[in-house]
Order: sequence, then structure tokens, then C-alpha cells
Amino acid sequence: MDEYDFRKTLTKDELERRAFIVPFKVTDFSVLEKLNHYSVEFGKNWDELINVAIEKFLDDIELVHSLRL
Repeated sequence: MDEYDFRKTLTKDELERRAFIVPFKVTDFSVLEKLNHYSVEFGKNWDELINVAIEKFLDDIELVHSLRL
């Protein structure tokens, strides 16, 4: 069974507890500085901020797609 099939067998709660690690490259140092600044300002770690940003970004993409239809 590959990872994709295995994930399909887990509930949403189980998936969230697994917390997959997704590495990424920061290509603009100012992004890293902003991440650090907002981490301190909001009292959240980088993982929490990045997850919120990705969720908002994907929500925006879905909104744009729904407006096109």
C-alpha cells in the first residue's frame, strides 16, 4: 500500500495528528523576515503561520475558480 492509499484509510482527525512535514525553499529573504516578525507578533510558530497562509491561499484560488464559472 502506498502513502496515498494509506492516507485514504485515516480519518481527518488522524491525518491532522500525523502532521506531515513538507519541506520548502524560501527564495526571498524578506519572506523569511516577515515570517519571523509575524510569528512574534501573533505568538504563533512558523508551522502555524504557514498553514494559515496556505489555507487562505487555497481558499482564494477556489474563490477565483468559482467566479470564473
